Amino acid sequence: MRRFSANYVFPVSSPPIRNGIVEVDDNGIVVNIYKPEKNTSELHSTEFYNGVIVPGFVNCHCHLELSHLRNKIPQKTGIAGFVESITKNRNTNPNDIDSAIKHSLEEMVETGTVAVGDICNTTDTLLHKIQHKIHFQNFIEVFGSNPQQAQECYNNVQKVLGKFSEKFPNNSSITPHSTYSLSNSLWKLIGTHLEQQHNPVSVHYAESKAEYEFLENSSGPLGEWYNKAGIYIDTNRKTSPQKIITDNIPANSNVLLVHCTYATVNELKRLQDFFNQTTIVTCPESNLYIENSLPDLSEFLQSGLNIAIGTDSLASATSLSMLNQINIILNYFPDISFDAVLKMATLNGAVALGFSESIGTIEVGKTPGLNLISGFDFDKFRPTVHSKVKKLL
Repeated sequence: MRRFSANYVFPVSSPPIRNGIVEVDDNGIVVNIYKPEKNTSELHSTEFYNGVIVPGFVNCHCHLELSHLRNKIPQKTGIAGFVESITKNRNTNPNDIDSAIKHSLEEMVETGTVAVGDICNTTDTLLHKIQHKIHFQNFIEVFGSNPQQAQECYNNVQKVLGKFSEKFPNNSSITPHSTYSLSNSLWKLIGTHLEQQHNPVSVHYAESKAEYEFLENSSGPLGEWYNKAGIYIDTNRKTSPQKIITDNIPANSNVLLVHCTYATVNELKRLQDFFNQTTIVTCPESNLYIENSLPDLSEFLQSGLNIAIGTDSLASATSLSMLNQINIILNYFPDISFDAVLKMATLNGAVALGFSESIGTIEVGKTPGLNLISGFDFDKFRPTVHSKVKKLL
């Protein structure tokens, strides 16, 4: 049995507790939460820390298998330039990929992440994941714009899914890459799988203005890149990101719309009404790195949209620290409270990935993990760029 206390404890499911104490058993299960004025006379051996204690973080969107691309992709090139750079630099020495994944997972653990929604195109991350206690939702990503290659693409994805399902049978599923990277034939092939699966669907959505332009008339930066790369594209789309999603993903799905940098509130509200559950997953550092733009998270919150946070990959972020993402949001949107952003980084992500019964909040019976944020600004009641996060449990 261990007891942890700090200047404040943020359960997330309830208001912050000044000088609160969290008692956990040897398995990390929360057995009691004490307020200082109640039942504390016999709470000896409490570990007190300066700062605030929060639940373990939930990273709703990452590409761990791209970790070897840290500092190798130019910034602010737009989505077409980013995709081109990824294509050129993705394949490298397998030992370098393996080592980068290993260090990325260690970084996640050290900075307090307890769950990850990870995009997988290969099995490169599989052996590393089974060595960690992090909760993983493995999204086996499918893409391919040439209808003649649709069956081949689908078969390859099924092979990767099979390998992940052996180790993560309840947390591995096929997911579409984006609105613009699948042919109609490939959408139809994955349709049956999407209808039958119980796992979330994660799709890159409205990450760039180029996405809308490309789906409308196959032009713009994405169209130019496809043509330059000699990749087949359907020039008769005349559609939109919203229509692609609603035409091809079942309405009873739990959908994670990743980025939404250029989506309007009305557009997202319509999608929220259409699907059983919808979560907007913002990746602030990645959005700035690629497009130098952020979605209007203040407006999103005021409109009642559910928001979670991801880091994206190290190809478009300097670290996999969720605290770094939290601070970017607080810096660009000073009207949003730390409590609200913390909920995005914990409970909202846990709900979106299907892990909320055990993590996301500090509540009796849960095993959320505990993080200490030191260097907290108690006057403004939020962390600063100088704040540090330490995994306590």
